[in-house]
Amino acid sequence: MKRNSLIFLIVFIAIIILSLIIFSQSKTNEPSLPQMTNQENVLGVWWWDNRIDDAYLDYAKQNGVTEIYYYVSTFNDKIAKFIRNANSKNIKVYWLTGKYEWIENYSMLQEKMNDFLLFQEQTNNLFAGVHFDIEPHQHPQFEEKREEILYKFVDLTYKIKNDYQNLYIEYDIPCWLDDIIEYNNQQKPTFEYIFDNANKITLMSYRDNAEDIYDFAKTEIEYAKKVNKQVNLGVETQDVSDDIVTFFEEGKNYMNNELKKLRNLIPQNFGIAIHYIESWYDLKE
Repeated sequence: MKRNSLIFLIVFIAIIILSLIIFSQSKTNEPSLPQMTNQENVLGVWWWDNRIDDAYLDYAKQNGVTEIYYYVSTFNDKIAKFIRNANSKNIKVYWLTGKYEWIENYSMLQEKMNDFLLFQEQTNNLFAGVHFDIEPHQHPQFEEKREEILYKFVDLTYKIKNDYQNLYIEYDIPCWLDDIIEYNNQQKPTFEYIFDNANKITLMSYRDNAEDIYDFAKTEIEYAKKVNKQVNLGVETQDVSDDIVTFFEEGKNYMNNELKKLRNLIPQNFGIAIHYIESWYDLKE
């Protein structure tokens, strides 16, 4: 090889190495962005009262919460501030909303959705999506018209999916929603339609030990795995009449141990959700 060619090659390699060093340093000096937790580490919490103070948000952060289902009926700067504060703690915030009346009256839901979309357009602090808590069993005629109401609930989820295709949509559903419903010339359990029309489902799998939580939700878990949908397993902490559905009597330490066991039972891409922030905060040790 001629001397000039060798010198050219050396200079060329040196330039490449120098460029890589400069590029690496520039990347290192870039401000780092908050990284949201993977789904396998998700811990959600329902947040029904937006008047409570920041001590609850600090508590959520300290206890590993990664997403909040935040109920509001009106949108304002206070809501945007809460989302900003939560995001700064690496916590996503979803708009928690829902009324059983929407099953009968879709226009009521549309009015709320219009308010939500306007808020999303006007603020830099966005909700990550919509977390629907529309419970058909709260309908006063549910026992007499169970099949009809469940059909309308399924129909509602199709309307929401079609009309709000760009939104991330989640639903809360109980673990007994397995009534067979005929819709669009197919017959299958009600919960399967809801799964099909959601980005993610949070199951109200309320039991007071890991094995029972998993067993209660087992049918839904298997379907979620089949259709590749993400799921959160929900647990209860408030004082209710039936002790087997809540950790209220057992307390925080017992619940934490059971949730660790539950993590080992469920698929890695599933999460856990706690109902709700205030009762969890007040739960005895």
